[in-house]
Amino acid sequence: MSGNRFLILVIVLTCSIALSYDPLYYNNLTEALHSMQMEGDVAFGYFIANNYWRTDSLGNSEEYEYNTSLGVIRFQFLGRYGLTNSHTLSLIIPGFIQLQGPGDSTGIGIADPWISLDGWLTREPRLFARGAIRIPFKGALESGDYSESDRHFAFDGALTVVSPLSAGSGISIEATAGLRYYLSCWDVLHSSKTDSAETKPPVELRLAGFLVLPVNPELCLRFGGELATRGETQALIDRNWTGQNGSEFSQRDLRGGISLNNESLNLTIEIFYRLGGENTAKEWGFMISGTGLDFTDLFNTSSGSR
Repeated sequence: MSGNRFLILVIVLTCSIALSYDPLYYNNLTEALHSMQMEGDVAFGYFIANNYWRTDSLGNSEEYEYNTSLGVIRFQFLGRYGLTNSHTLSLIIPGFIQLQGPGDSTGIGIADPWISLDGWLTREPRLFARGAIRIPFKGALESGDYSESDRHFAFDGALTVVSPLSAGSGISIEATAGLRYYLSCWDVLHSSKTDSAETKPPVELRLAGFLVLPVNPELCLRFGGELATRGETQALIDRNWTGQNGSEFSQRDLRGGISLNNESLNLTIEIFYRLGGENTAKEWGFMISGTGLDFTDLFNTSSGSR
């Protein structure tokens, strides 16, 4: 293995061990559709957490235990449309069903949707770029105390590199680096959930890295992970933007599974496990996509016979 290939491998594995499920980065798209081609999918999974991390005013992230374990079914609808042979428009609508949680609360909801434009920068080497916006529903389509929405309008830009690990090995690397920018909005304060003000999170760094190992022409093993991190959220207090102590956010997750791709099936099963973080749940779970459920069927109005 050359020095450059070894360096790429170290970077990918470092990113891997250093977010659990994020609707935008879960898909980790690496190819554009053909012009006017449509594609859809429904992914779903189950996540559970017994503990969580909360950061104190001194910056220390301490682990605490939920009185009642958090159990959530998560799903997302994905629809894609090829604008050109190099550019694809995507719509991602995530949702959840809370089965259990602190206080025995339950709920169901649709979280904030993402709209993204993906496209090739170069096909050799394979560089794939993405720009996306998140439209905040602000919990309007959620019931119960549990929420997976964020009140801040967000922009996300990312670059994905797909490269063989070494010539003839068959093993490839998929590495994504992105930045997420938030607009300010009225939200509750981190230090006091009964008070609110104009708030603005800082720019968030997101990394994802995967090794893809082919077992046979149809089956691949995927191992990697994700990292998300940002600093203190600012709040407008007495006309001054002030950092909220202990409001830092981070997630460090392992992610691995299988991908089965043949003429009749394009199935992916992945397991998530959170290793650490700040102001986040210590959760683990799995997601399944490519089951044959098609998001585009919701828009198919053509009859089955003539």
